[in-house]
Amino acid sequence: MEYRKEDIARVFDEVEKADSIVLFGHVNPDGDCLGSVYGMKRALKEFFPQKKVYAVGSHPKYLEELLDPSDILDEETYKKSLGFIVDVSDGARIEDKNYVLCKKLVCVDHHIANGTYSYPVFRDADAPSATLALARCLLLRYGRIPACSADLFYLGLVTDTDRFRCDSEPGTLEIAKKLIEAGADYRKLYAVLYRQDSASLRFRSYVYDHLKTSGKVTYVKVPRDAYAPLGIEENDASNRVDLISLLDGRPIWAQFTEQEDGSIRVELRSDGHYNVQITALAFGGGGHLAASGCKLRSLEDSEKVVEALNELPEVK
Repeated sequence: MEYRKEDIARVFDEVEKADSIVLFGHVNPDGDCLGSVYGMKRALKEFFPQKKVYAVGSHPKYLEELLDPSDILDEETYKKSLGFIVDVSDGARIEDKNYVLCKKLVCVDHHIANGTYSYPVFRDADAPSATLALARCLLLRYGRIPACSADLFYLGLVTDTDRFRCDSEPGTLEIAKKLIEAGADYRKLYAVLYRQDSASLRFRSYVYDHLKTSGKVTYVKVPRDAYAPLGIEENDASNRVDLISLLDGRPIWAQFTEQEDGSIRVELRSDGHYNVQITALAFGGGGHLAASGCKLRSLEDSEKVVEALNELPEVK
């Protein structure tokens, strides 16, 4: 996608006019969401030290040491602030519903548009991560990526590309290069993202003992009592779908994880030759060609998703 200065300006002109900015991400935040929210908070505080900049939302336990604390805000702060939404533009999926209180909204996203929006949105649906889109915007608008943001932008890029397995295009690797040159400590990030502990190994054992196959799909159903007694949080448990990737050459894999409220979080992945977003959309979710998700009411419904995944045509 071509990044035009006038398109970027629709978002960043509002940012520059605002005295107070609150950054919002999506429910069940992943590395890209959190890297976008907290990376942009750091960047905006460096570029505009006179502005008040806040970030709201939850942290999964496994990423806590990489992130700054979330801000707790009163109603007045929301009302006097510009709401800056990243990695999501569907209001139903924004985690902190106080975004509706903000006097104005802007958004930078990399998902396919789901409807029309009453606020400025810069969208690159071809970008593998929201952090890549944000990094490119900062480079074009301000000429650099702050060193304080580089780690977090790289976090989003490496997690949403699954360590560049889903996207190793020259433009993606060029931004990775620029982030490392700006100061991203990839060794530290990898040490946090890919370390193991005894609870993780026990969870891994459960997944391997209970995985199933059907046609093109490998999948596993994970009830809450499989991970909660291990001290693993639901967001962390739900993000282990790649434990069953490409099993025996199957191009699609899926994880169905029971949440505390009884709903089922669904993570869908493919090798890039099948558009799992089609299935996610059919069940009320969304995402990207090779990585998408949705929610179900019960684990029994998972078989319908597997059936739909098997009906997907190969992307030519």
